[in-house]
Amino acid sequence: NLEKEEMNSKHAHDLLQQDLAAQIDQATQDRTEKAESKAKHLQAKADAEGDLQDTTTTMEADKKYLADLTATCEQKATDFESRQQLRAEELEAITKAIEIISSSAVQGNAEKHLPTLLQRAGSSMAQLRASGTAASRQQQVAEFLRGRAQELNSRVLSALAVRVADDPFAKVKKMIKDLIV
Repeated sequence: NLEKEEMNSKHAHDLLQQDLAAQIDQATQDRTEKAESKAKHLQAKADAEGDLQDTTTTMEADKKYLADLTATCEQKATDFESRQQLRAEELEAITKAIEIISSSAVQGNAEKHLPTLLQRAGSSMAQLRASGTAASRQQQVAEFLRGRAQELNSRVLSALAVRVADDPFAKVKKMIKDLIV
């Protein structure tokens, strides 16, 4: 009987030893799996943080580009609107000028005065163009227009004579001379 108890006791000890060894193996395997899982999660986290950083950087660059593009578009829209307004005003002025020119008060005067202005026996604008330098020709044209304005009592020709007499490049010429000197 004692041998049986010893055998049972040894058998129970062997079973306990196997059970504890199996528990140790299982715990080691669980720990290894958890370590691998943790490493995978940490790697995934690092990848996600890197992607987040790249995405954030790209988003900031895109926001700046959008702001610049929006500002450019708004500026171009404003410029377009101002040009449209200018064109509308020009068309209105042309329409008004056409109305004035085609009115009965002016219509008769055109046939009366314009042919004599261009086809005069003395000198014409074409004859003035053929002689002298640009400045002297400009002065000659201005004098011619002033004379015709006085003869015809025309304020329009008088205003045109004043505009022709003014040298539009006077400021530019002065600036160039100042640069040279």
